[in-house]
Amino acid sequence: MKEKTRLLIVLAVSLLLVLNACSTTAATEAAVEEPAEAAVAAEDEAADTAEAAAAEQEPLLITAVVAEVGIPYFTTMHCGAIAAAEKYNVELNWAGPAEWDFNKQQPFIDGALALEPDGMIIVPTDPDALVTYVQTWMDDGIPVVTADVTLSDPVELMGIESDQYSGGVAAAKALFEITGGEGSYYTVGTTPGSYGAGQRLAGFIDTMKELNPEANILETCYANHDATKSAECVSAAIIGNPDLKGVYVAVSSIAAGAASAIIEQGKAGDIVLMSYDADPQQVQDLKAGIYGTLIAQDPYQMGWLAVETLAKYLRGEITKEEITQHVTVGMAALTQDNIEDPDLLKYQYVGDVNLCPVIVE
Repeated sequence: MKEKTRLLIVLAVSLLLVLNACSTTAATEAAVEEPAEAAVAAEDEAADTAEAAAAEQEPLLITAVVAEVGIPYFTTMHCGAIAAAEKYNVELNWAGPAEWDFNKQQPFIDGALALEPDGMIIVPTDPDALVTYVQTWMDDGIPVVTADVTLSDPVELMGIESDQYSGGVAAAKALFEITGGEGSYYTVGTTPGSYGAGQRLAGFIDTMKELNPEANILETCYANHDATKSAECVSAAIIGNPDLKGVYVAVSSIAAGAASAIIEQGKAGDIVLMSYDADPQQVQDLKAGIYGTLIAQDPYQMGWLAVETLAKYLRGEITKEEITQHVTVGMAALTQDNIEDPDLLKYQYVGDVNLCPVIVE
C-alpha cells in the first residue's frame, strides 16, 4: 500500500513538472510574438493618431494656381492634391487659365490671394517673373510650393519637378534602339524660349548625337501648342525626307498633330513616333502601335507632395530646415510591352477628376 502511494505521488509530481514546462514554453513563445505584434500595432496606432489629429484641427485652406486647366497632365496633378487634401484635412481650391500664358494666369493668382489662403501651390508660367511675387508671399507668411516648373531663384518653400533633360535622353535611347540610328530624325517643340520643352529637346538631340555622331537631325519645328501646326510640320518633313525614321515631340498638346500626319501619310509603323507625357489618347495610340515610347511624368505625386508638405509645415510637424527644397519626381518610359504593368498605372494620366486613380501613398 505504501509503495502504491509513493508511486502515485511520483507520477503526480512528474505530471506537474510537464505541465509547468509546457506553460513556460507557451509563455516564452507569447513573449517573443508580442513585441513584434506590438510594434506593428504601435505603427498603425501612430498613423491613425496623426490622421485623427489632423481631422480634429481646423482645416487648412490651400489654393493652387496651375498653368493650364483642362488637360490630363494637370488633371492628374489635381487628383494627387485631392487625395492628400482628404488625408490632411485641407480645403483645396484649384484654378488656372485655359492656356499657358503668364498674363492670363495673373488674374487667377490674384483670386487665390483674395481667399487669404494658409498656403499656395503655383505652377509658374514664367519662372523668372514670379520670383519677386513668391518672395513677397513667403515674407508675408504664406508658404509657397511650386510644381512642374520651379523658380529660377529658389525662394519657394519647395520646388517639385521632373528631370526634363533626362526624359529627352531616355527618348533618344529608346528611339535609337528601335531604329538602329539610321535615317533622319525630326523634333517638334513649343517655342524657342520654353525652358521645359527646351530641356526635353536638348536631352534628345545631345544623346542622339552621342549615340550616332553622323545622325541627321533635322531642324526643330516650333509649333507652340498648336496641333495643326505640328501636323503641318511633320507632313512636310515626311515629304521632304524619304529616309525619315523617327519623330520626337516634346509635349502632349502637339503630339496628336504629329500622330495624325504620320497616319495620313501612310507611315505608321515605318516612322517611329516618340512623345513626352501619357494622355489617355496617347496611351490608346501606344497600344495601337502609333507610338514607340511615351516618356511619362508623375503629376499625381507632384500634387500629393505639394499638399502634404504644406499641411505638415503649416501645422508645425516639420520645419523649413527639414524640407528638401528641390525635389525631382520619377518618370517612366511606357511601351507596348509594359503598358499593362500595374506598377506603371500611376504614370497614365486621366482626363477627369472623377476618374482619379487609387494610389496608396
